[in-house]
Amino acid sequence: MGRNLKTVIKFYQGAYGSTVRIDVQNREWLEYFKDCISHLVEGRSQEFEIDRMDNVEITGFKSLKLVLVQHERYQKISIENNKEDMISFTWFQDIEELITVIGLIDGLLDAKQPGHQYLTEESDNVLIVLAHMEHRPEV
Repeated sequence: MGRNLKTVIKFYQGAYGSTVRIDVQNREWLEYFKDCISHLVEGRSQEFEIDRMDNVEITGFKSLKLVLVQHERYQKISIENNKEDMISFTWFQDIEELITVIGLIDGLLDAKQPGHQYLTEESDNVLIVLAHMEHRPEV
């Protein structure tokens, strides 16, 4: 599959500070992502590694894991640096927050046009942006 159809997850310093952008170019992957989050809500799993999902290319960091927690946390994302200076992120969400994320994904799926959603708040230590079918500059 060509790079333009892969989901590219990139870490960079954006207008709101540290940003992880999940750039999805096809509907099927977005539905797959939603299903993985639904498995957390339904109790079928406790965590999953977003960077290890099918058809993903990551840039600027080592890993991104989503973890179900029982109660909302003040710090939504933990950041860990390893020996190779590569950053690993763990994103913590409770069931209510995950249901909100599913609703945001549904909004992108229902729109049937390019768009993006902020999955975390500007005030969080890392902003996670989910973009669907937006223009991706060639690198």
